[in-house]
Amino acid sequence: MDLNLLQIVNSLGRWVFVALAVYILARCIMSLIRTKNPAEVWAYMHMVTYKSDDTGSVGPAEEISVPITHWENVIGRARSCDIQAEDSTLSRNHGILMRGSSGEWSYRDLGSKNGTYLEDVKISKEKEMGPPIRLEYGDTLRAGLTEFTLLPISLEEKNNNTAMRKSDTKVMSAGPTLAALTLFQVLTILQLWITLGPDCLSEVIVSIGGLCAVMWIYTGVLRSMGRTGFEMETIAFFLSTLSLAVVASSAPEKMYKQFMAAALGVAIMFVMCLFMRNLERSKALRWPLMAVAALLLIINLIFGTIGFGAKNWLEIGGFSFQPSELVKVAFIWIGAATLDELFQKKNLWIFMGFSAFCFGCLGLMGDFGTAIIFFVTFLIISFLRSGDFSKLILIVGVAAAGGFMILRFKPYVAQRFATWGHAWDPEVMDAAGFQQTRTMSAAASGGLVGSGAAEGWLHSVPAADTDMVFGMLIEEWGLIIAVLAVLSIVTLAVFAVQSIMAGRSTYFTIAACGAMSMFVFQTILNVFGSVDLLPFTGVTFPFVSNGGTSMMVSWALLAFLKAADTREQASLAVKGGAKR
Repeated sequence: MDLNLLQIVNSLGRWVFVALAVYILARCIMSLIRTKNPAEVWAYMHMVTYKSDDTGSVGPAEEISVPITHWENVIGRARSCDIQAEDSTLSRNHGILMRGSSGEWSYRDLGSKNGTYLEDVKISKEKEMGPPIRLEYGDTLRAGLTEFTLLPISLEEKNNNTAMRKSDTKVMSAGPTLAALTLFQVLTILQLWITLGPDCLSEVIVSIGGLCAVMWIYTGVLRSMGRTGFEMETIAFFLSTLSLAVVASSAPEKMYKQFMAAALGVAIMFVMCLFMRNLERSKALRWPLMAVAALLLIINLIFGTIGFGAKNWLEIGGFSFQPSELVKVAFIWIGAATLDELFQKKNLWIFMGFSAFCFGCLGLMGDFGTAIIFFVTFLIISFLRSGDFSKLILIVGVAAAGGFMILRFKPYVAQRFATWGHAWDPEVMDAAGFQQTRTMSAAASGGLVGSGAAEGWLHSVPAADTDMVFGMLIEEWGLIIAVLAVLSIVTLAVFAVQSIMAGRSTYFTIAACGAMSMFVFQTILNVFGSVDLLPFTGVTFPFVSNGGTSMMVSWALLAFLKAADTREQASLAVKGGAKR
C-alpha cells in the first residue's frame, strides 16, 4: 500500500515538475522577448555630397542628416556601411567614426584611396589604417566629394533616450521565479530519492541543494550591486539542475564534481563580466590568451588521451579535462578583441591564422564536431562587420578541402557520415548506429513526462549522459522537459540577437555573436545527431551534458551574452548598468 501510494505521488510529482518548468521558462522568456531594445541616437552626421557636371563645375547634389546609433560607424559607399554616401570618389570602406565610453568621438581613415581631410588638413595614413583623430561637434570631414559634419543630439533627445532606456527595461520579478526553481529542485531531489533510495541521497541533496544555494547567493550579490535582470542566469540554473539530475541517474559518484563545476562556472562568469568593464584591458588580453590556447592544443596533441575516437582529453593529477572546451572561450575573446577593427587586414590575418591553427589541431585530434563548431563561429565572427562574401567563399572552399582530408585519413569520421540516415539499417544498427538507435528507442518510451528519474535504461549506453543526453532527458524526464531545454538555448539566442541589434560596442557584439553561435550550433549537432537527423559528431549539450569542463565553459560563454545585455542595470560588464 505504501509502495503504491509512493508511486502515485511520484507520478503526480512528475506533472507538477513539468508545470514548474513551464512556469519558470515562460516567465523568463516573456521577460526577455518583450524587451524592444530600440536603437539610441548618439549624434548626427550631416552629409553634403557634391557632383561635377559635364562642364567641370561642382555643386551640391544631396544634403541629408543621418542618425548615429552605434559606437563604431563605418563611412563609405558600400551598402554595408553604417554611414553610406552615394559618392564614387569614396572608398567602399573609407573611414570609421568611433565613440569612446566617456562620450568622446574620433575618426580613423581605413587606408582610403583619396584620403580624408579635417578642415582642409589631410589626415595622415599609416599603412592600412590611419591613427585616430579626435573630433568635436561641429567639425567637418571631407572625403571625396562629400562633407561630413558631426552634430550633437538635443537636450530633449538626451532626456528621451534616458526615459526610453528606463521604460524599455521591464524585467521579471526574480523572487517568484527563483522560488519556483527552488521548488523544482526540491522535486528533483524527491524523485531521485524515491528511485535511487538512501544510498545516493547525500550526493543528491548536497549537489542540487548546493546549486540552489549558489543561485540565491549569486542573486543576492547582484541585487546588492543594484542589478536587475536575472533571466539568462535563471535559465542556466534550470539547465544545470537538469544536468545534475542526469548525472545522478548515470553516475551518482560524479555529482559532487558536476556541482563544483557549475559553482565555479558561475564564479568565472561573474569575474569575466567585471573584467570586461575595461575594454582596453580586455583587448590587451588577446595575446596571452592566444599563447595559452595554442599551448593547450599542442600539449593535448602530444599528451592527450583518446576517448570515443577523439584525442581530446588531458589527465593531470587524477583530473581529466578537455582543452578544446577551454579554447572555446579564448577563441571568442580573441576574435572579439582582434576583429574589433575588422578593416585592418593585419588583424583579420592574425585571427584567420589562429583559427586555422585551431582547426588543424582539432582535426589531428579527431574532434570533428568541435572543429565544425569553431569553423561556424569563425565564419559568423568574420562576416559580422566585414561583409566580404568573396573571402568567406574562399575560406569555405579551403575548409571543405580540409574536411575531405579528414574524412580520408580519419576513417571513423567517414563512418559516421556513412551512417547518417542509415542508423536503422540491419548491418548498421548494432555497429556504427548503436548509439543513435538506442537513443531513439529510449526516447520513444519516455512519453510527455518520462518514465521517471533514473528509471530509464539508456544511461547504460556509452556517452548517454554526454553526447546522447537529449535522448536521456526524454526517456527519464519526458519530451516536454527535453523540448524546454532546447527552447532555453533558443531563447538565449533570440535575446542575444535583440541585444546585438541594439549593441553599441563592436567588442560586445562580436563576442555575443560568437557565444550565441556556439550555443545554438552545438545544441543542433547534439540533438539532431543523437536522433540521426544529422551526422553524429559527439558534442555536448550546453549546461546539460555531464562533464565539468563543458559545464564551466557554458557558464563562461554566458558571460559574453550577459555583457551584451543592453537593458538598464542588467549588464555586469558596464559600470552602473548604463546602456551601451
